Amino acid sequence: MARSSGTVASNPNLNGFRDLVWQAFHQPGSAAFGFTSRVTFLMISLSIGALIAESMQPDEATLLTINVIETFLVVVFSAEYLLHLWVAENRIKYATSFWGIVDLLAILPALLAFLPNAGLRVVRTLRVLRVLRMLKLMKLAADQARASANLASRGKPSISNDALIYFMALFTVLTISATLAYHAEVDETAEATATTFNSIPQAMWWSIVTITTTGYGDMVPSSLTGRLIAVGTMFSGLALFGILTSVIGRAVLTTVFGREPEVIQVDDADAEPISVSTVSRVEAPPVPLRDVAIAIAAVISVIMLVLETVPEIFESAPNFFSYGEYVFVAIFTIEYLYNIITAPSKRAYLLSFGGIVDLLSILPSYMGLIDVTGLRAFRALRVLRVLRVLKLIKIALAHRASRVETGVKKNSFVVDLQIYAIAVTCAITISGTLGYYAEKDVPGSAFSSIPAGMWWGVVTMTTTGYGDMVAKAPIIGDDGNPVLNDDGEPTMTADVQPVTVGGRITAGLTMFAGLALFGVLSAVIGSALLNSLFGGEGERSPA
Repeated sequence: MARSSGTVASNPNLNGFRDLVWQAFHQPGSAAFGFTSRVTFLMISLSIGALIAESMQPDEATLLTINVIETFLVVVFSAEYLLHLWVAENRIKYATSFWGIVDLLAILPALLAFLPNAGLRVVRTLRVLRVLRMLKLMKLAADQARASANLASRGKPSISNDALIYFMALFTVLTISATLAYHAEVDETAEATATTFNSIPQAMWWSIVTITTTGYGDMVPSSLTGRLIAVGTMFSGLALFGILTSVIGRAVLTTVFGREPEVIQVDDADAEPISVSTVSRVEAPPVPLRDVAIAIAAVISVIMLVLETVPEIFESAPNFFSYGEYVFVAIFTIEYLYNIITAPSKRAYLLSFGGIVDLLSILPSYMGLIDVTGLRAFRALRVLRVLRVLKLIKIALAHRASRVETGVKKNSFVVDLQIYAIAVTCAITISGTLGYYAEKDVPGSAFSSIPAGMWWGVVTMTTTGYGDMVAKAPIIGDDGNPVLNDDGEPTMTADVQPVTVGGRITAGLTMFAGLALFGVLSAVIGSALLNSLFGGEGERSPA
């Protein structure tokens, strides 16, 4: 792709109308590209407007108008997709690329709805996926990001471009999360959990409250799908705030310390300089197969621990969980002994983070087997089996260290993001498990299983605090009997959980872990932006 440098370039392999189309899609700064961007933005806005109007129970005339608009949009986006294929140098590469898939998703739901065997439910599900057209807005944001980086690298203010990128990302997350949450929750009409997600605009209010981690608690998803969408929305909100702080920081640094990225020279005199932020001296080492197998075993064993607390699942196959635990204890024991034998310094390994994690992976199970009078309390330590999830962090950190040792210091954003995701998963699993075991015996506890505890963990960690996890118990009158309401049923009191000492200690640690993880996320995003602009800190490729 040719780069914009103040003048409009053309693709030498194309000519005439095809070259004009290529410019419209790939040449920022050209009149054709600007026109295409504005039209795309207009079509996306029109599509989202139709999707929102459709959720507000329109009359037949309005519904007919929406269908006409949808047909028009399908034609426009289909033409755009075909034109992309027409001018692509490698059509298969474009079709399988991220943006190629995004362009296809803009039209695929509408096209699949015309299949002969597409029932009403299938059609409805596919119509929901129209919201994925919002991802095309991120394509425009990516174009703005290139322009912003170009300005920043020359020490020029880029705050307006950065703000536009941020609001594009914010609007994309807001619209997608609200639309998916509305369709996930609109059918939750049970009297006890009557939905308040009656339209996409109402769901947008919930999305704003969730993205900003305010969590008023007036709208809380009750379905599994809705809660999964909420989890994604919460962490997207944290990421967006991290981007905002990094953008502001970058604007200040560019204004005060602005300079062009350092470049390195290559042997080919005809080749252009390459920014150090795009160079890795050697290829990243692969993750050892043994570590992959151990990571998979750790994940499966923790999943079994989580599912074991769901009565309907555990009661259907209790022996499966028992025998499975024996297998995993054997695997982790063999690994632990092998690591001790092969360690250059056995004492250093035993006292290291990795050694302690490996020990905690098996110790709770062995202590749980002890059934001697006076030592039954050891069986409660079986809950610490959840610490096996820390093996994922151990392996991820070891892999990152091996990258540094072999000289792969650049482009670590993806690896850092993976470590962050693993750390978040570990924190949620551990807090949810400890919260469940601390609170499950409280009368009326909402901690009915570890999955319920993990939902509480996410809400707490992201500082959202919906307040939906409460312990309910009947109010007892002076006569010792429950106080009845007008319907003759016991009047319930609700105490926000956790209420036990162990539960509150877990909650406090979860809150601080959430703040720490947010700091990590901001640092990862900020580091990626600084590397892209200034070539990193303290890492310079040789000329």
